[in-house]
Amino acid sequence: PLFLKSLQSCSAVSCPSHCSICSSHCKAAPVAVEVHSELHAEVPSVTSSQFHSQDEEGNYAFGYKNINSFKVESGNALTGVSGSYSDGFRTYNYVADDSGFRHV
Repeated sequence: PLFLKSLQSCSAVSCPSHCSICSSHCKAAPVAVEVHSELHAEVPSVTSSQFHSQDEEGNYAFGYKNINSFKVESGNALTGVSGSYSDGFRTYNYVADDSGFRHV
């Protein structure tokens, strides 16, 4: 949009008598000034997700996934749990039951 702005060409301090810039003695001249106020910024798109489910029998499952890692796990208190996770470089599978925790 265009805005009209009164622009002082010279001042009494810098131009006590006559100013060669404004070609008359110190007067304000209207000037059209175009203002651009649009700002465009790239916003990085990062996708992540998570879930959780559980029933009355004590069975559960949960997991998450993002740009750096993921993890999924399911099981219950009677039979143990199994799952997998990633550190972004490698995927690890595991089981935790009566025999303890171990990678498989």
